[in-house]
Amino acid sequence: SDYSGPSENSKHRLRLALLVMLFALQVPALACSSMELTSAEGDHFWFRTCDMDDAFNVFGEGNSMIDPSYLVSYPKGQAIHFTTGDVSPAHTVIGMSFGDSLALLDGMNDSGLVGGLQDYREGTSYPGDEAPEGYNLVSGMEALTWFLAQCKDVDEVIALAEKTFVKAIHVDGIPYSELSATMHLVFVDANGKTIVMENGDPENPGVYTVYDSIGVMTNSPSYPDQLENLADYIGNSPELRAQGINSITMKGVTVTGKAGTADRAFPAANTSLNRFIRNAMWRYAADGGNKIPSKDMLARGGKLFATASNVVKEDITGLYHYKNIEDGKASGYTQYTVFYDITNRKMAILPYDSVVWTELSLASANKTARTSYNILRGSAGATAQASTGTVTATAPVVPTTPTVPTKPVAGGSYTVQSGDYLGKIAQSVYGDATKWSNIYEANRGILKNPNDLQPGQVLTIPAV
Repeated sequence: SDYSGPSENSKHRLRLALLVMLFALQVPALACSSMELTSAEGDHFWFRTCDMDDAFNVFGEGNSMIDPSYLVSYPKGQAIHFTTGDVSPAHTVIGMSFGDSLALLDGMNDSGLVGGLQDYREGTSYPGDEAPEGYNLVSGMEALTWFLAQCKDVDEVIALAEKTFVKAIHVDGIPYSELSATMHLVFVDANGKTIVMENGDPENPGVYTVYDSIGVMTNSPSYPDQLENLADYIGNSPELRAQGINSITMKGVTVTGKAGTADRAFPAANTSLNRFIRNAMWRYAADGGNKIPSKDMLARGGKLFATASNVVKEDITGLYHYKNIEDGKASGYTQYTVFYDITNRKMAILPYDSVVWTELSLASANKTARTSYNILRGSAGATAQASTGTVTATAPVVPTTPTVPTKPVAGGSYTVQSGDYLGKIAQSVYGDATKWSNIYEANRGILKNPNDLQPGQVLTIPAV
């Protein structure tokens, strides 16, 4: 029959693909991994790495586009002013901020619910400006803080997710947060129940789908695709075949091998799919951690997780580098590793250049005001208590002597300020963040790439 042009569904997928491509031009390579382990005593723990390149150095160093991140606590009952509206937390929350914003990269509340954001480039965004009656709307970057503040366990997360739409909305302090809602959400509660949530269905944009987890997660693609690839490995691994293993069961989820035409070796590359296989098989080989005493979990479980996630020291500076991320398309490194002790309601974080774990517990968190805590960096010691940094009411921490930049105007010039990025400037000038490319094209003479903004640069702002 005659071809009559692409279907509406095809057009939607094309628009989504173009948006993902646009977003990929602006954000760093991401290669986070996470693993839940249960000790010999039955205590639950969660490890994760936060792996990016220097464009989004979480400590605000070099040419990072974000301000320094910090440990933070939000007290129960003290309103949090989210981008989509205020929430009065039912729980006290601690965690790792993403820059100077209300977003958490990972965190835990006083009921022992732990969660983390992990990159998911196929994420969709709710198209409306307001949620339907009886439903909630949340920014993709603020979603983790939002759930931890309101839910005591995984069941409550699932119930709240059923009434929630996620939308790509600009969050102060996070460049390009308005371009796409691109995060998996991983949750583990005090009973060890573990789920992955993602919003990748183009037919239902902004709607969360919940999956029972085997206890590990990496990044894109979708969780079902990760399990499909794991099943292919299990069905075609000569090592597993020799041991008579054709399926694995973890956390009540069984993955059965799928026979193929070619053998598959244990993967060494750092792509998300390969890291997922490594984390899954190392966790399986370690019986989910149940031969490790709780007192040894940070040391022994941490080593197990680092091996599975391919985090290795490679140079004299002590950085934990990936040789490449996603088959060499971009360089990156583990900016921090974090450990959550769910039973004792405490976390410990290890920056990339330190051998000191900074520990923060819910028992020691400020119960009256939002508080930031310094992350220790050094070469001596094993663990140290987090020291109090800045106490604020509910707003993000701001500099003591903030600069007030002149608003950029079309047809004029603009001096780049700390925290600026092209999408943010385009939103201010044109009311449309996607017009960042107009500014980039007009400044090719001084910008090597769209992320090459540095405070003090003077940009030409074209009239559009």
